[in-house]
Amino acid sequence: MSNVLIGIIGVILFIGLALAGALLLGDDFKSANNDTKAASIVQGLVQTASAVAMSNIKTGAPRNAEVLSTSTTLIPRFLKAAPVNPVTDTVNMMLVDAAGAGTSSNPAIGAVTLLGVATNAEARAVCDSIQRQSGQIAPTDAFQSTARTTAPSSWLTNYGCFQAAAGFYAYHKI
Repeated sequence: MSNVLIGIIGVILFIGLALAGALLLGDDFKSANNDTKAASIVQGLVQTASAVAMSNIKTGAPRNAEVLSTSTTLIPRFLKAAPVNPVTDTVNMMLVDAAGAGTSSNPAIGAVTLLGVATNAEARAVCDSIQRQSGQIAPTDAFQSTARTTAPSSWLTNYGCFQAAAGFYAYHKI
């Protein structure tokens, strides 16, 4: 009889510890997911920017601003595959010129991806994580929601994230 009571007490303690752990560490697990998505987006932007830089060197001509797709001429010579944005689960990278235009005959100087619309909580959390990783804001600072233009002249760091009227954008300079 005492073994049964000890077993029941053990199960109750185990459930209590599991609930306490979930309650105390729940936010850490949520932020870890956002940090992982942010790192994946930054890596995709870095690969795209590196592919454009290599294309500029190998072809001797600067790459123009364009919206990247799975059929871009960067693939397969300079980029194995078009990076997929884990927030939107799509290939939505674009190369922008100095004015921030995604389609022009001007040279591309940055890679940009849309994380989501301004009301998307996940896109905001991932953008916040990218801002912290890039050093745009300190680890304890609040999210910088100041609307900026998509013009690369307003990019303060080599890579980062900003909020514009249409939504949240991650970027990397080429």
